[in-house]
Amino acid sequence: MTIPDTPTSPTNAPQRQPWEEQSLRGRVLFVEDSQTSAAVTVHYLEQFGLQVRHVTTAEQALEVLGFEFDLVLSDFFLDGQLTGLDLVERIRARNDDLSLLPVLVLTSAEETDHRIGSLRAGANDFIYKPFHPEELYARLRNLLALRHAYKKLYTQKKAMERLSVTDGLTNLYNKRFLNGEAPAILGRAQRSGHPLALLVMDLDHFKHINDTYGHDHGDRTLKMVAEALEEEFQEVDLIARYGGEEFVVVLDRADRAQAALRGERLRQRLADLPLDPPVTASVGITAQHVDEPVRDFDQLFREADRALYGAKDSGRDRVAVWEWTTGQAEVRFPA
Repeated sequence: MTIPDTPTSPTNAPQRQPWEEQSLRGRVLFVEDSQTSAAVTVHYLEQFGLQVRHVTTAEQALEVLGFEFDLVLSDFFLDGQLTGLDLVERIRARNDDLSLLPVLVLTSAEETDHRIGSLRAGANDFIYKPFHPEELYARLRNLLALRHAYKKLYTQKKAMERLSVTDGLTNLYNKRFLNGEAPAILGRAQRSGHPLALLVMDLDHFKHINDTYGHDHGDRTLKMVAEALEEEFQEVDLIARYGGEEFVVVLDRADRAQAALRGERLRQRLADLPLDPPVTASVGITAQHVDEPVRDFDQLFREADRALYGAKDSGRDRVAVWEWTTGQAEVRFPA
């Protein structure tokens, strides 16, 4: 015996739409000059779960385009001087990561040349107008999955880049970054006609700390020293762990006297750290002044290093400055 369908039978239940089963995540920049078509499309985009920014011209789209968007949906023909094809070309011509933003082009079935041109310009996909909502949902889902995968890879790439230029223990910049960036900072200072100082610091008797109290205690000491450096020179862009217990600070727009005072403040700050045993440091400083012969970064580093050894030879826990006129290190602090 056949059982007739009832109002509660599954065969009579309304079919759920894909976006009711799984909503989309993302923010869409939607470019459409027809208010009627735009209202329909925006309705579906919001039903899909997307956030929508609607503009009517490619010019407006380029003005608001930013990293908060995950996808561009654009009609081919638009108000203004630029078409959807022009918009695709402008996006792909960018020199930042927005050049990889997925673009879906709305076009009619008769516009074969426009579809081909859009794809050649770099559009990821196209959809015919009038579109079927389920097809639009599917194409958007695929492009958003591509975008989310790229953003994940981009985040991982940036993390790897950060790791390649920072010291794993202290999170300061490392020697590689210092050697790559400091010459450019020095060059800009020389061209601009303002001074630049270089500070090199070495912790005193650090090997004794490691050998006596263990490497865990030594690592804790280095971390606390790095934090003190960042607090003391928080306005400075380049603080680096050069290696072991040696640190370097590039002080743009600082002369020898100013850098020596900053070095003394740092020396005192380190002495006040809650460490047992207490830690002291020797500091060497040099500078490139406007009225001096131009030196490169390697020459400045050698000068600061000689000043550092001058501080150590004078009993450690000192700040010494390399004097260009005498070619010698002069201990400035403690007085």
